[in-house]
Amino acid sequence: MQSSYATKLIDLIESKAEKMARQWAADVMKHNRTPSYQSLPEDMVIEQGVNFYRLFRQMSMAQVPYEEAKTFSWKYAEEFYEQKIPLHEALYALILLRRHLWLYAEFQGTFVTALEKQQAVESLNRTILMFDYVSYQVTEKYQELTVGDVEKKLGFVKTMLMGKLIGGTKNIYKTTSMVILLAGATIITYYNHAVQGTEAIFTHLFYIPIILASIWWGRKGILAPLFLATLILLSHALFLKGVPFVDDVIRAVMFIIIGGVIGWLMESVRKLEGIYETFKS
Repeated sequence: MQSSYATKLIDLIESKAEKMARQWAADVMKHNRTPSYQSLPEDMVIEQGVNFYRLFRQMSMAQVPYEEAKTFSWKYAEEFYEQKIPLHEALYALILLRRHLWLYAEFQGTFVTALEKQQAVESLNRTILMFDYVSYQVTEKYQELTVGDVEKKLGFVKTMLMGKLIGGTKNIYKTTSMVILLAGATIITYYNHAVQGTEAIFTHLFYIPIILASIWWGRKGILAPLFLATLILLSHALFLKGVPFVDDVIRAVMFIIIGGVIGWLMESVRKLEGIYETFKS
């Protein structure tokens, strides 16, 4: 008797799949919780509804219903992800699919006798299980597609900034490299100010240690631009007496601003990396 009822329900769903899908499409394309669907082609939305309702028979005959559900779930996720439908709207659209299914079944008098109403509970449980499968698989596929997009769009930038190249250097090498760069900056400054007596624009080279320090140590890297700013101002005061301070003051301020901004950005990138890795896993 239970098998007969289940067959009756599946036959109803399959024979009326397009009609239910059209009703669902009309609802989801105007519902206030699924606004992104309003701009989609109606035929595409209806097709997804039809595919979903026809999934019932496929799953009832499948040895592994969970795997069979993927034939719908992955296509559903891929199409709506490509159309920029947010995940929460895609999931709510699935809820509306289930709602329209049961409203239609009740309206058609599928549950005629008290016995059939009791048997309907079992079918309802199977339906809920199917929705659970589909909802989980759609969420999983959305996550997979999102991670793939992030990997593709960030590309080399992600590799470099998230610790594989510049950010991945061992701390001892970072410190040694920075000491060498700052020592070189000190020598260049002394040579130009004390020996040559000029404030020629050699300070552009200082942006190399400033940028590296900010990438390696984030906001703590501000010590490098502070050192370089102090260096050129003290050197100017000692060796370029009588030469206006204005240009070197501007350079010193720019060192600190650029170092601070890059350091702040790198702190944000590292926080983003943590979120990304959590989402990816």
